[in-house]
Amino acid sequence: MSHKTVDQDFGLLQAVDERLAMYGWLTNTGIKFVIVVDMEGRPASAADARNGAIVGLRDADLKPAFRALQSAYIGLLRNPFYDPDHHSPSVANAEHRVGSTQITSRRFTNEVERIGSVWFSGVMVI
Repeated sequence: MSHKTVDQDFGLLQAVDERLAMYGWLTNTGIKFVIVVDMEGRPASAADARNGAIVGLRDADLKPAFRALQSAYIGLLRNPFYDPDHHSPSVANAEHRVGSTQITSRRFTNEVERIGSVWFSGVMVI
């Protein structure tokens, strides 16, 4: 049985300045993930050095981080005590709820912090 990937739209959203770049991933279920990368201190590859400029990261550099974020989010959704509608801005606006819709799960935020601390360009598995 062949392995089929479920990747959707993925790529550079915006270069904020010389250092910061925003990359996004839209999953097949419509969930959007954004990663902001600080490019300062990024070692230049031999190809970058020949070209004289660093143009950003390749898709293969960021896919492991996005996959890890998606896995962390799936783990959050599998928690029977987590209600995704409670954190939806559209539901909060419709119900005229005041307050943050930020995800506050300690397990999820710890996993996101772990992904951010171990990821670097060239990592294939997180």
